[in-house]
Amino acid sequence: MLLYLHGFGSGPASQKARHLVHGFAARGAELTAPDLTPGEYGFERSSPSSMLGVAEGLLAGGAPPHALLGSSLGGYLAAVAASRDPSIERLVLLAPAFRLFERWDRRLTDAERETWRSEGREVFHFATQRSRRLGWQFHEDAKGYPAFPAVRVPTLCIAGRNDETVPIADVAAFVERTPTARLVEVDDGHELTASLDRILEEAWGFLGPTLHRGT
Repeated sequence: MLLYLHGFGSGPASQKARHLVHGFAARGAELTAPDLTPGEYGFERSSPSSMLGVAEGLLAGGAPPHALLGSSLGGYLAAVAASRDPSIERLVLLAPAFRLFERWDRRLTDAERETWRSEGREVFHFATQRSRRLGWQFHEDAKGYPAFPAVRVPTLCIAGRNDETVPIADVAAFVERTPTARLVEVDDGHELTASLDRILEEAWGFLGPTLHRGT
């Protein structure tokens, strides 16, 4: 099974998801892009664990071996999934959000932390184009995950040199500690929207031969 995991506040209808789904389909491969925060209040009640649960449920119902693509938070979650599921053979990580908990936590003041705990945190939800209130459970749950998941499968990371959300140094640090990973740097920001064609070609070049043998 070939699965795409979207980023924080995003969804399966994002520009990146649609570009990859259509690009893989044109090459004869089905890329599934699920909504990782489904339901009317799915985003508000979401956590890394709940998002992983959606992805892992789909993987459990599909024929292994599997390959995952993920963007930002979805890239980080794809790495977490691969660190604990031996049926996942390959990863393509786009601006993966390593150091998830510590990056969020260090930006919070004590007052902001308490407000989030008691009232939720208002963030912009790109998939619905409106502000939504994320529950404290997201941050509390993220604390239990490693900054850099231990990945042992072949992994392609693509990151922008001008990324102001997830520094490319964090992606490089993951690659340095992961012998099976390599990094492709592009002149782009976190969204990577100027690099969609390059991403498609790199991802297909990395996954295509494996897909042809049955993954």
